[in-house]
Amino acid sequence: MFHSILQKSLAHKRELAVVILIIAVGIFLRAYHFSDWLHFEIDQSYDTLLVSPAVEHGISNLPLLGPTAGGGRALRLGPAYYYLEYLSTTLFGNTPPGHAAFVLLFAIFSLPLFYLLCRKYFSRSVALGLLAIFAVSPYLVLYSRFSWSPNVLPFLVILSFYALLKSVSPEEAKKDFWFVVTSATIAIITQIHFNAFFIVPPVVLVFLIIKRPVFKWQTWLATVGIFLALYSPVIISDIKNNGQNLHYFTEKLAGGTTSHSSFSQKLIQIIQYHASNYFLITTGIDHINGNKLVDDGFQSAKTRPWRIAAILLLLAELIILGNNFFREKDRARKDFLLLISLWFAVSFFYLFSVAKSGLNIYPRFFLLMAPLAIILLGFILEKIKPEKNARRQVFFLVLILGLLFSNLSVVKTYFSQLSQAQTEPVSVQTEDVFPNTARVTLAQQYAIVDFMESKSKLNHYPIYLRAKHEYEPIFWYHLEKRGIPFEEAIKDDVTYQEGNYFLITFPAKKELESFLPRFTVAEKKDFGALVVYYLTPKPASITAIKQTALPEIPIQISQINQLLTWKKLFLPAETTATSVENISPTDNLDASE
Repeated sequence: MFHSILQKSLAHKRELAVVILIIAVGIFLRAYHFSDWLHFEIDQSYDTLLVSPAVEHGISNLPLLGPTAGGGRALRLGPAYYYLEYLSTTLFGNTPPGHAAFVLLFAIFSLPLFYLLCRKYFSRSVALGLLAIFAVSPYLVLYSRFSWSPNVLPFLVILSFYALLKSVSPEEAKKDFWFVVTSATIAIITQIHFNAFFIVPPVVLVFLIIKRPVFKWQTWLATVGIFLALYSPVIISDIKNNGQNLHYFTEKLAGGTTSHSSFSQKLIQIIQYHASNYFLITTGIDHINGNKLVDDGFQSAKTRPWRIAAILLLLAELIILGNNFFREKDRARKDFLLLISLWFAVSFFYLFSVAKSGLNIYPRFFLLMAPLAIILLGFILEKIKPEKNARRQVFFLVLILGLLFSNLSVVKTYFSQLSQAQTEPVSVQTEDVFPNTARVTLAQQYAIVDFMESKSKLNHYPIYLRAKHEYEPIFWYHLEKRGIPFEEAIKDDVTYQEGNYFLITFPAKKELESFLPRFTVAEKKDFGALVVYYLTPKPASITAIKQTALPEIPIQISQINQLLTWKKLFLPAETTATSVENISPTDNLDASE
């Protein structure tokens, strides 16, 4: 008996040691050069500008509505993401890394939580292998390294489903507590992204209808109270604005476009999307996203082997899942299989409806299913049964190490690109998890602002600049944070004598040609993927000595000023100022959340 207890104790310690080691690797990959290599572009600058007034002038400046759906700034979710970002800035500072810190923390917390979820069904060896893949998956690593509302979905969906399983577990003594956790998490996750809004509640609802758990009436009352409390900003906003956001919501549902593709074409396409993105999440190999899809299409011979492998892998996973579900007798394990089945089915049919309506499917849409993709792989790995004998253990270990090597190779390449980005024009041929092909880091942006500041200090003239729309607002943000004088973007019909002019562009682009009739290139400086031209106006092109009119309010600030905040709600006559009102206007700044 003592020997058995000792063996179990040693096994537990070894398991804990391996878990800690894997989590440490996952933390390293997510935190390595987090601030210097931070992805900070148009959506991040918008969120930062939106949350900063609450940090600088009081929490009452937080909005009552949150991120948008499908582009534009009309239909909005709840503000939970912005409130989480506000908490992050109070702990880590009102800087781009401070705004992104909570995304990193959630990504780190997801590591042990994912392992606990896997242990609900899988053996120790398989769960450790799945955790290792989760820790090094470039898809999960890259999305955890910057601030964006979809990036917190993996942690929240794992937490909500883990708590849901605990709430119906026959061995769990605190079922009611875990159901309250599930409810609170759902109230938050449905405010993060519309995919979560349409996927997670149906999964939970169908699961509860099938399971029919019994909870105390106080638990149901607490659940209703939590939803009312966390959704109170949205409810108050709609009351104040005569149901405007609800109107946008119903209009969006009723007015969707319809794809010209047939049902079968869209079904094949969505199968390909699921198989290929699940394959990307588990192996790091991407053959579908970005320009590859545009250039090669689904019929490309180059990607055919990968497409076939991805589809066969997903098919095998689903067959094993179905077989296991019908054969499983243990109640807790069957609950796990039921939840996984619903998770896949609801997400599949939801994305099919999105594709059928003519909307695009982006890589970030699969953040909600990223843990699911790895769990489905676990059903194949479980069939190896590595605990049976040494030969199976070796085969299992070789397979896991192969997957880790595949994933880590992609992470290494990406990190190598980021390390070279400030000195070399690093770009990629295809879009990956980010909607761009250039590598531009926060450190590069700071270096460019250093260059502009050095010129401004010589003559104390305001700065005028022109850049691609993804980057122009971030440079206004950086200039304002440093207190560097600036006015507005370079205009085509106005040129001031007293002004420092900068063109920020990509090396291969030809934007400079349109400026040469009016400006002389005083200096050119390379910053890796971006080139900065310091321009001086030609005497014949000068239309005024200096700018005397007030600059226009930029689109981002204008949109933010239109949002209803708590301060505006209770003090409607008072104007809530922002610290960035003099940022220059830019066109078409907003990207889809």
